[in-house]
Amino acid sequence: MRGCAKSGGSLVRNERGMALAVAVFAMVIIAALVAGTFFAAFAHVRMSRSGAYAAAAFQAADAGLDQAIANWDPFSVDTLTVQNSMTLAGGALATGQSYTPTVTRLSGTLFRVQSLGTQTIGGTVQSSRLLATLVRKSPASVDVKGAITVRGSIKISGSSQINGSDLVPANWGGVCNAAGAGVAGIRDSTSHADSANQIRTSGACSGATCITGSPKILVDTTVTTKTFTQFGDLSFTDLAAMADKTLPGGTYNSIGPTYDAPVPPSTTQTCRRTDLTNWGGPTALPTSACFNYFPIIYSSGDLHLTGGTGQGILLVNGDFTVDGGFEFYGPVIVSGTASSQGTGGHIYGGLLAGNADLSLTTITGNSVVDYSACALQRAILGTSRVKPLKNHAWGQLR
Repeated sequence: MRGCAKSGGSLVRNERGMALAVAVFAMVIIAALVAGTFFAAFAHVRMSRSGAYAAAAFQAADAGLDQAIANWDPFSVDTLTVQNSMTLAGGALATGQSYTPTVTRLSGTLFRVQSLGTQTIGGTVQSSRLLATLVRKSPASVDVKGAITVRGSIKISGSSQINGSDLVPANWGGVCNAAGAGVAGIRDSTSHADSANQIRTSGACSGATCITGSPKILVDTTVTTKTFTQFGDLSFTDLAAMADKTLPGGTYNSIGPTYDAPVPPSTTQTCRRTDLTNWGGPTALPTSACFNYFPIIYSSGDLHLTGGTGQGILLVNGDFTVDGGFEFYGPVIVSGTASSQGTGGHIYGGLLAGNADLSLTTITGNSVVDYSACALQRAILGTSRVKPLKNHAWGQLR
């Protein structure tokens, strides 16, 4: 019996440390679970943060593609040779969120636009995404084979001048090639005999003495309604939809360039393209901010311009009247009739008057229409747009 008592006391004494061991083991397990939970939560936070950074970088890259296409500068981009690239102006969406677009010329009309978007925190790039898209340039193809192209009757009198010889506008010598072969003075779809009342000349222009060209008057049966409504892949409606300036019909005075003051630290003026009556600066210095601005201008009704200057492509869905010495550089396309009188206008490029109702186009006073290959080329290039290829919207490179 004593032996048994001693044995029982020994067991009790041997089990006294088990509670501590179990408690320590339990604490270790609990600590491991807590640490694991914290690690998993931290990893989840990091993944969420990385996903947010990646999304922000993607958003910036996508915005860079949109901005590169919306602010396409054909005069700088068109200097690229095939397989060469240039970096375009970058920008930012928010603090630390920025994009840098580049463009590579793949062929005469095909370009690849890339945009690198980054999300930066504390000066360290947290994420970056590179997107790319293919775009094609779609310039209008305006059929100008005469200083004036008409489909109907035309009357010219006074001291007006219709000149089919190629003319380089004043102060454009540095951006134009030398004058080339000229075109006809007047291009018409039907007989030009005075007896048929198609082309009437009087006053100082009697006998068509005020018309020069090769030939003076060209009868061209290929002149149809499409000459005034279809310009390569683009229609009159397409160009109207692309217009930078859309005007209701009416009278507009003193069209001309406007500028914004420099924003420090820059010391350079910018061209205020949002002004409805800013149609570029053709008579400004070549270093002017508006010298290379060529908008598409669309008038939805009869348009009367008096005084001022403009350049680009002018579309008039109605009749067009110009006086007060207004000057325009580029093609003027009129669905109705065109009239210039008094201190008439001066058009450098070409005038196309569709005369939808076959009524009379009148050029009187001291109006001048000069064919200018350079004015046409710069206007068409300057108003050309690029569009992403339909089957290749965009792709993520990394």
